[in-house]
Amino acid sequence: MSWANPLRWPLAVKAPAMVVIFMLAVSAVITHAVLERLRETQERHLSALSTTFLEGLASAVLPYVLREDVWEVFDAIERNATLSVGFGRAFIVITDERGRTLASSNPLDVPLGADRASLNDRFAASQLLFVDAGDGKAHARKILRYQDRDIGRIFADYDITHLVAERRNVLTTLIATNAFLTLCLAALAYWTIRRMLSPLARLSRHIDSGAAGPLVPIDLAGTGHHDSEFARLFRRYNTLVEALSEREELARQLAAEERVASLGRLASGMAHEINNPLGGLFNAIDTLRTHGERPAVRTSSIELIERGLRGIRDVVRTVLATYRADRHLRPLVPEDLDDMRLLIGSEVRRKNVDLGWRNAVVGELALPASAIRQILLNLTLNAVSAVAEGGRVLVDIACLSAEFRLVVEDDGSGLSPAAADVLTGRSTRPLLQGEGAGLGLWVSQRLAAGLGGRIAVETSAAGGARIVVVIPLPEIAEHRDVA
Repeated sequence: MSWANPLRWPLAVKAPAMVVIFMLAVSAVITHAVLERLRETQERHLSALSTTFLEGLASAVLPYVLREDVWEVFDAIERNATLSVGFGRAFIVITDERGRTLASSNPLDVPLGADRASLNDRFAASQLLFVDAGDGKAHARKILRYQDRDIGRIFADYDITHLVAERRNVLTTLIATNAFLTLCLAALAYWTIRRMLSPLARLSRHIDSGAAGPLVPIDLAGTGHHDSEFARLFRRYNTLVEALSEREELARQLAAEERVASLGRLASGMAHEINNPLGGLFNAIDTLRTHGERPAVRTSSIELIERGLRGIRDVVRTVLATYRADRHLRPLVPEDLDDMRLLIGSEVRRKNVDLGWRNAVVGELALPASAIRQILLNLTLNAVSAVAEGGRVLVDIACLSAEFRLVVEDDGSGLSPAAADVLTGRSTRPLLQGEGAGLGLWVSQRLAAGLGGRIAVETSAAGGARIVVVIPLPEIAEHRDVA
């Protein structure tokens, strides 16, 4: 699993991750809203306090500002410079209408008569208070009016470091609380999702084991409520496993029946193949009875009997090898393929078919002999039956690189689209009688697919069907990988 790509994370990890992301987004919005509301509340209270303070200070200094009595103005500042608890002592500057200093709470920093018109530039046209949280200061302004005439201004700076600290404490509390809640919810989501997905993990394990071997039904004991979604899913999976098992068993039965059916079509030819040498054997026996004392006659008759018996043995051995299912998977050897030529010989001679046969296989191949022989027999018999009297069938068998390759082509009318679909695996339904072929094509496709191979249907140079079967060679592939 690639942790660099979040899309490939398991659901039990992605769900808690999404919870964390959503919680962080929500906490960011909530934190911003709380801090903004706290800021507005603090500034509203500070504005009300500043207004009250400056209104009282203005009433106290207004008469002295009119008379430009500096000492009385300074005395009024000294009496009123201290605000309520938390703000400490305010820094106050009072100017006349031209911006010159009349008095201040710190005469050493702002001497009498100093030009302080720049203090007024810090404020907007009608602004009376602004907060500089970076410096921990709030700046206020009060215009002194007498009979609709501006006679001066009061400027005050308040220490608001305790308000900034309060905001910082609120921010820290919110971050800590949100982080704790996020971690708790993420852990809870992980545990919940893992618990919810445990039945799916169980189903996944059964499916994975089915990829390497037979599918096994799920034990429904301990799956929770009988009517839950997963219990219904498990029951459907078990039904699917049973259906697949029945289908595989049916396929094995149909393959066996097709093998018997193929041999049944060859029974008459086999009887002819056995009957011909039997006639010669009886003639040789009669010759031995009549002229057995002659050495030359005895030798030729015994040789004739030996050749006849050997031919009968080869025919019977080929039939038995094709009919009998292998109890143990036996590797394929070239003789297994050449036996098929002998087995279809009678059918070839009956229709006077020109059979071209090339077997380029050398040595053992790590393929089951029974399955390969069945595929070759079915496809060759189908080709022989498809051509007209005196037609031509070509069989080419070879090993190319790490593949076993079998080609059967004829000059008949070609395969029907339905038969081609069955042979290539596009259709999984065997053809019914009268649809162009029997079970042989369907069985051949299943046998080839079971070996990891593929079958292609093409048109031969003569206009008939050209069937190409390609099956990988496991043993050769393993050696190549090791090399």
